[in-house]
Amino acid sequence: MLFKILVLDSHGSELRKYADHSLWKEYGFEISRYTSDISAAVSAACEKECGLVICVDRPAAALSVDFLNRTARRKTEIPTIVISYLDSPKNIRECFLLGAIDCLTEPISEDDLREALVRASGVVSQRVMNSEYSKAMETALAAIELTDDNSSMLEKLGEFLVKVKGCAVTVEEAADYFGFNPDYFRRYFKRRAGISFSDFYKRLTMDYAKLLLSSGHYKVNEVSDLLGYSSSDYFTRVFKKVTGRVPSDFRK
Repeated sequence: MLFKILVLDSHGSELRKYADHSLWKEYGFEISRYTSDISAAVSAACEKECGLVICVDRPAAALSVDFLNRTARRKTEIPTIVISYLDSPKNIRECFLLGAIDCLTEPISEDDLREALVRASGVVSQRVMNSEYSKAMETALAAIELTDDNSSMLEKLGEFLVKVKGCAVTVEEAADYFGFNPDYFRRYFKRRAGISFSDFYKRLTMDYAKLLLSSGHYKVNEVSDLLGYSSSDYFTRVFKKVTGRVPSDFRK
């Protein structure tokens, strides 16, 4: 599945001259919608109907700063590339300050577009990973019944899971974060959580893997690499043991 691009342009469809460029798919994107309506673009961004916005600034309609300001006011961060027909360093600087990934000036060279899409692909992928990890983490923590005895542990566990996002974690590393030796930490965790830390973390990572696969943006071997497994075959064996299904069952 490709990340969707929304093009915001006062001229509507003029940017279609780039639509068939092979670079879009090469870096995981497709232009899915064009609009000249800035309110519609802001709504689409807030509703997560696209993964990337390309905002075109023209002499009679500098939309980018307005768009970025509106999404910021609605507490929505959407990866945005600005294409400018304007000769306005001030406008470009303001776009960068508001979080634009890149600002390109017409005419756009293939190298410029490639560099912008490389950056955009990294940003969009990281956003998906962060979002799915947060969901998996919340589910894993919610599965442990909250009691007076484990409330402080769960709070510290949540802080630890945020800290190690994107890493393969061992019991020894978790124990060190809690300030215990590994043997004591194993007993401490299981007594308060009702599950061993190893099993807890394995379930968390497999839930995270399911979400990444279900997003349609990652292949099995890519998820295996993201989770730090030595091979996709080993990842598949662990995944099947924990979930009872193979990773490809969740791949869109």
